[in-house]
Amino acid sequence: MAETFEFRGALIKEQGVSFAVVEVSHAVLTGGERSIATERERFEPVFKNVPIVLAARGPDGRARYSGRPDIVKFLTATGWTRIPWKRYKARKKDRNPFRDWA
Repeated sequence: MAETFEFRGALIKEQGVSFAVVEVSHAVLTGGERSIATERERFEPVFKNVPIVLAARGPDGRARYSGRPDIVKFLTATGWTRIPWKRYKARKKDRNPFRDWA
């Protein structure tokens, strides 16, 4: 049976750029490059060929992002509450469930 997991994320298309934002724990983003790389690899089968930005809120409530600098800059300017968050369920073996979106 394939690994199934649920997560909170968003698929955004802005100025011709499609990208995914995935909410992770603050510990992932403060855990160093290996922690970030491991988490990003977990979502690559779900978001094939789409840049992935990892997002977390710190204990102080401030948003923190890890990903392509241009996308991180956009998200920082946009603000956490304006991200169109949704709950997703994915199986690791699935092809990109958003292939028809982009």
